[in-house]
This record gives sequence, structure tokens and C-alpha cells, in this order.
Amino acid sequence: MRTLILSAALLLSGATMTWAQQNNQPRQRMTTLAGGLEISVPIGEFDDTWGRQLVGLSGNITLPMRRLPLSYGFDFSWASMGGSSREVPVNEPYLAVTTGDLSVRSNVYGYHGLLRLQPFQGKVSPYVDGMFGLRHFVTRTKIEVDGMDQPYLEQRNESSMVGSTGLAAGIYYAPARNIVLEGRVERLTGGLVNYVDPRSIEISPGGDVQYSTLSSGTRIVNITFGIGLRF
Repeated sequence: MRTLILSAALLLSGATMTWAQQNNQPRQRMTTLAGGLEISVPIGEFDDTWGRQLVGLSGNITLPMRRLPLSYGFDFSWASMGGSSREVPVNEPYLAVTTGDLSVRSNVYGYHGLLRLQPFQGKVSPYVDGMFGLRHFVTRTKIEVDGMDQPYLEQRNESSMVGSTGLAAGIYYAPARNIVLEGRVERLTGGLVNYVDPRSIEISPGGDVQYSTLSSGTRIVNITFGIGLRF
């Protein structure tokens, strides 16, 4: 039995080394920093209630666990849900202008830790991630005035957070040792959350803001196309 186990281990090791050599596998596993364009497709209740795709950016960093084919890291994402803007009066004696641009924007942010299974880091490197964290739905109002470096007014209208877990699958293609192109798909599941419906935002001529909110689960599929560095 011991001889059989040793023989199987040697065969597996030989096959792994052969595949790695063919795939130009670097001897040392590397830290990866990647990011790019992300398209989000709501599914289930989120699609029934919200019903629109989101476009934004995402980025992640992963660090290898020495001898194990595992890495750990963090993934951040941002997507715009929409908004509205209008010119409104500004009455301040110290300002030369009398109007400003009022904008109301709704965004969703994702913050996820991840554990990655990536047996090989060669020219072509597939991987699978387990993800856990939260998503933050937030709506902010801002008034910007010509001649001022900072916003004249900035406030948070609504803010809701919800737990989020999911799986992701991706692949790296390395045109050079320290550069990778990434394609990635992730499916996230989240609980019930309230968020502003940007289509309902109304801004009065005097600068008053009104809107309605929606409530739903937050299941979503994210598709990312990006570029990264390995070091």
C-alpha cells in the first residue's frame, strides 16, 4: 500500500510538472493586483424590482499561501445606479455667483474578502474564488459652485448595507511575466435591502429633493474584463 501511494504521488507530481513546463509556469507563485470594467446583471427578485444593468469598475488583490494552491485577498467594486442634476439658486454673500449645480447620485459599492483556488500560475491561469462581505447602497446630494475647490454642499440621503456571499470563476492570460489580462464572472447573493430608485428623483427649482425607494433581494451576476500586474 505504501509503495502504491508513493507511486501515485510521483505520477501526480510528474504530470503537474509537465503541465507547468508546457504552460510556462513560474517557479514562485506571485501576488496579483488586477482591475477593470464590470457589468452587473441583476437576477431573481433584484431583476424583477430593479430591472436594469449596472456599469462600474472593480479591482482585487490576492496574495499566495506559500506552498498551497490557494490565495487570499480582497475585492472592491463600484457601480452607478443613476441620478439626476439641475441648476439651483445659491444665496451666499461671499460668493460672486448666484447658482450652482445640484446632483443626486445613487451608487452601490462591494467589499468582499476572497479565498482563491489557483493550482497553476502560468501563461494561462484559471481560478475559482469564494467570496464573503457586504454591499453598500448609498445616495448622496452634492452642490458644486464655480470658483470653489470643494462642494458647496454635500450630504448623504440614504445608506443601506447588506451581507453578500458568492462564487467567482476567472482566467488570467499573461502576455508577459508580470502582466495579465483577466476575464471574470461572479455570482453574488444578498439579503433584503432598501435603496433609492434614481428614476424617481425630482429636484425642484428651489433645490428641494424628493424620491421614492425600492426594497428587494440583491442577487447579481458580475462580468469583469480587466488588466493586472503580478509581482
